Amino acid sequence: MSGRKIILFMAVLMLVSVQSANAEDINIVDVYSDIDSTDITIHSDGHYTDITLEAELTFKGDVVKSKQFHIEEISSDSDITTIAFWNITNPKEGFYRTIMTMSMDGSVLETKYSNFSYGWRAMPGISIKDIVPDSSGISIILAPYYTTKTGTSKPVLTDIEYMLVDGDTVIYRTTDSRVTVLQATPLSKDWNVLLENNHDYSTRVKARISSPEDAVIARSEDFTSKDDVRITELYRDETGASATVEGYSQVPFEGYVVFTVTKDDTIIEEVREKSPILTNDDDETIEIIWSRKLAAGTYGLSVEVIGNDGDILDRWDTVIESDYDSSDGATPEPTPTETPGFSIVPAAFVLVLLHLASGPMDRRGG
Repeated sequence: MSGRKIILFMAVLMLVSVQSANAEDINIVDVYSDIDSTDITIHSDGHYTDITLEAELTFKGDVVKSKQFHIEEISSDSDITTIAFWNITNPKEGFYRTIMTMSMDGSVLETKYSNFSYGWRAMPGISIKDIVPDSSGISIILAPYYTTKTGTSKPVLTDIEYMLVDGDTVIYRTTDSRVTVLQATPLSKDWNVLLENNHDYSTRVKARISSPEDAVIARSEDFTSKDDVRITELYRDETGASATVEGYSQVPFEGYVVFTVTKDDTIIEEVREKSPILTNDDDETIEIIWSRKLAAGTYGLSVEVIGNDGDILDRWDTVIESDYDSSDGATPEPTPTETPGFSIVPAAFVLVLLHLASGPMDRRGG
């Protein structure tokens, strides 16, 4: 073998050994599965590409369902969670096992298992009674299991994890730690990421309970994101109007506010104003001025918020009572300007008296 080939061969061996060593920096850190769905979280201390995850749901050793995920890239010191829904019809009661396998470049890096029972299990202490996601965030209700004899329940301490899922990947997650559940307990979180309009998302809530025994429960719900803006304040008079609108969605609102003035069911003025971009909890006041003051009388005013798709998101109907007299706008006739001090007639009279008085004085001087 020539020296050049030996050098090339050694370089390939070094590259393979480096990749193999670095692959130890990427691990499966969490696995959960039930009869409805499964999720897997991997953590990486380095930058990797082309990672394959495979999930197999087995029952009595037979594969019932399988899912495969492809992760194009994971950055250094980061986590990625993927979720799969089994969609099993008429599942059998019994013991199930989920097998999670992570591979890269055709080599298996790690395998982990998650076991659960379907049809019977010890009560985990609490349940997720309700879950309502929308374009702004998610609301849930946790409730304890009550004992049948006393009708009371013991406090349960739990950690709650909220996940926003796009496709099979978690794009946002947040938590509530050490929540005490003694009775029905409502909780909510906002999404702090921007959403696409008319896009389908899933949400997933996981509760981890350590007492009376370690347990994890999860529940998922789908929703379609929409822009959402509402009118919170309105001012109007014969001169113009202003409307304060507030965002209730993480879909950026890029629509319009339309002011329409009517008199006897006839539109006499319509102003369409572009709104600043709004997201959840943002508010902005849009001000407009009528092309001319509204003459005295009663007018109808309709204010509509037009969404990104041209739909009406909110509408306020009210009236404008104007007492403006349009004749007051006429220019008044100018009045003659008088000479300050004396008027013309008294001044002439004084001049005559001075002239008469000066005659005798002149004659004495002659």
